[in-house]
Amino acid sequence: MRRRALLAAVGLAIALPSVVAAQPGLPLKLLMLPSPGTPEVFSGDGKTQVAYEFFLANFTDQTIQIDSLAIAAADAKSKDQPVSSDQANPVNFEQLKRLFTLIGANPLKPQAPVLKPSEAGVIFLLRDNWNLQKWTNELTAEAQGKPQTRQKLVVDMELSPNRPAVIEAPLRGKNWWTPNGPANDSVHRRVIVALANHLGLPERFAVDWVQLGADGNSFSGNQSDNRSYHCYGAEVLAVADGKVVGVKDGIRENVPNAREMAVPITLETIGGNYLMEDIGGGRYAFYAHLIPGTIGVKVGDSVRAGARLAKLGNSGNSTEPHLHFHLCDGPNPLLCNGLPFAIDHFTRYDYQMEMKGEFAVKFAVGASHQVTEEIFMNRDLGEFTTAP
Repeated sequence: MRRRALLAAVGLAIALPSVVAAQPGLPLKLLMLPSPGTPEVFSGDGKTQVAYEFFLANFTDQTIQIDSLAIAAADAKSKDQPVSSDQANPVNFEQLKRLFTLIGANPLKPQAPVLKPSEAGVIFLLRDNWNLQKWTNELTAEAQGKPQTRQKLVVDMELSPNRPAVIEAPLRGKNWWTPNGPANDSVHRRVIVALANHLGLPERFAVDWVQLGADGNSFSGNQSDNRSYHCYGAEVLAVADGKVVGVKDGIRENVPNAREMAVPITLETIGGNYLMEDIGGGRYAFYAHLIPGTIGVKVGDSVRAGARLAKLGNSGNSTEPHLHFHLCDGPNPLLCNGLPFAIDHFTRYDYQMEMKGEFAVKFAVGASHQVTEEIFMNRDLGEFTTAP
């Protein structure tokens, strides 16, 4: 199975406000803007986690270097709690290379946290063992070669009172694996959509599910035939009671791993054949890359959790059959911000996988763990069953 990104980024870009007021008197004019939406705490891999970002822009004629980012409790209640090492130790220059990307650069390639004049970038954070309700983020920066310009920028943040929606799994069966799931280095995590006056991260918690065979690969037989893939044609199920608010159908499927997609990839075709479901509470579920002609509902239909919606396929911006799924805060799957979710129950498996190039040559499944109300994280292997 090829370990390439199954759902490529729309494009990493930022539309900055037309007027940005710099703080007076500062030697450096560096904008530090928190990401859209208030961070929500969520559970994954048995840990309490939080994800957020900072957008940075250099408004000076000097090259600015980010030296460190420190996180500290900002309220008395949090200060009385033990602080994990993940929070207590500042993120230094070398560590920031894995968290920072310049706008327009490869978002998954480590980069020095340096902004030339007029450049912009993003720091992506996903912190585990989280125990803070309110906290401060202290960024230390300086003009390169001018240590006397060093300054600190402080941004206070607070957790949202909301908690992730608890949903059912959209699939059933064993050996479901996420080559692209919630993680700071996942391709989904780094997708930023900037269109007109919208700036958002719709895929911050998105999951790509494929199904592995006994050999650890996602297909058996002809690699260029969609029907060779274990997950192809799997029933896609509603994750919650809700109403269908968006449907796209009729997009031809791709030949797996072909050099060209079956149709030009645009904002209309990137998700392939898809469904958008309003599950209430300002949350919307997105099911993408479905087989054309298999969608069994239409806009306006009400559905119940567990209802059959469509069949898993390989349409849109997809290199092989898989289900792309995410929750977000709006009815447009791209013009929204991603929200964390919790699957009501599933079985997580320990496993070992040895690779030769892009293919598994050894795959061994180990102990099972019963999980309740957690998100399915990056490179998780699991089984989905009906309610116990």
